[in-house]
Order: sequence, then C-alpha cells, then structure tokens
Amino acid sequence: MKPAKAIDPALGRVSQLGGLLGIKSSPLLARLTALAGECREDLVATIPHGFDDLSVTVTVGRETARSICGAWLDALPGDRLALELGATTATAQSDEAALPADAPGEVHQLGDDLVALGWDGVAWTYVVGQSNADAAESAATIARVEQVAAALGVTTPQREIAATLHGSLARGMESRAWVRTRAGVVEPLIGIAWDRVEWLPIKHMVTGFYPALNAGGKIDRLSRALDVDHATVELVLGPTDPPAMRISVQLVGP
Repeated sequence: MKPAKAIDPALGRVSQLGGLLGIKSSPLLARLTALAGECREDLVATIPHGFDDLSVTVTVGRETARSICGAWLDALPGDRLALELGATTATAQSDEAALPADAPGEVHQLGDDLVALGWDGVAWTYVVGQSNADAAESAATIARVEQVAAALGVTTPQREIAATLHGSLARGMESRAWVRTRAGVVEPLIGIAWDRVEWLPIKHMVTGFYPALNAGGKIDRLSRALDVDHATVELVLGPTDPPAMRISVQLVGP
C-alpha cells in the first residue's frame, strides 16, 4: 500500500482538473483531505462526457468507508472498499462480494465472473468481467452484451456502436459490463468499460457522439494536463441516443 502522503500531489491534480473543467472542486477536495489518515492504494478521477462534473475513487478500509457512507454500507461486504466520491455523493464498490443469490437474470446472462458489487444505499450495480483473449471470446462478450442490451430496450444504433468499439478497444484485454437495479427492478441501462484506451480514439468518440459540445479541445487539454497516455472508457447504453460516456484516469496507483 502507498502511504497517504503519496496522495498529496494527486490532490493537486484533482484541483487542476476542476480548474480546467470549470468545476468547483473544493468540496470534493475537502472530503478527500479528510481521508489523510487512511492508507490508499489508488486515486482515480472520473469525468462524464459533458465535462460538467468530477468524481474521485479511492480505496479505503471498511471503518473509514462507513464513516463517510453511514449505516447503508452494512449491506455491502468487504474489508476494503472503493468509494467513488463526488462533492456530495458516495457510491461504494466491493471486489470481495460473491454473486448474490438474488442477482437478476441479466447478470447471469453477462456471466458468472462478478468482479465488483456496487451499492449507494439505493441501487445495486453488478459488474461482470468479460474475457477477450481471442477473437472468439471477444465475439462472445459482445453477443452477451447485445442480448442483455436488446432485452433492456437499448437502441439498435447504440448496440451497433458498442459492437464496433469493442472490436477495436478490447485488444485481448478483459473488459467489464454492468447492470443496475433499484428496488429489485433492472434499470434500462447497460455499461461496458475498456481499459488503456488512448486519447485519440477517446477524442473521436466524444466528438462523434456529442458534436455540439466542441469537446475535442477539452480532450487535448485533459491529456496534456494529466500527462498520461491512456484512460478507461465506459459507455452507458440506454433507450435514448447517444450513449452516455465516462472517462476515468488513474492518478495514483501501481
């Protein structure tokens, strides 16, 4: 584990990101600073495609997580939990959870490799790993995603986009797919995430999906400010085009 003091330069980068995006980051920074006594292995910044928000994910011990989340955290297992913190929001995610017996059928359709279980006190998110070691496995991944997406009412254009992107972004690496439930009902959304995506394809995706945002320049500024070559890209497919998109960058970690 990295000592907490190793996080300090990264907090400066979070502040820098807030300034770059025109987002007031002081409430988020205050929450992160309050974790100074906790050893943390990583720090991940996440930015939505609208470039109008900023959250940070940090891994902490259960006691620290409960001090932030409150009693609702008790429903989620795990000694160390990943907390995605916004200015006023918190979502906890455990990679120690077993696949719940009452998981919806859509989760089983995505596979049995539950890599994380998320909970925010209201909604459960089931994150399922997808192997893409060769062309056959990659095709099987997108077939599973397509089956669930179609059943949830995701538009045909988004399903086609996901299939095309998966072919170019998986590159033999494991990807992830998720579905979410509220009050036992599966939301009409499915997420798919790829790691180590370079900035140029990210720029192409953002400008293609959301031309009115004029986001190409923002991606260029982000890549220069962060000084990293790649990011994690998450598409959230749903009943309305275009898909939502989130970009996550590791600020501290292995």
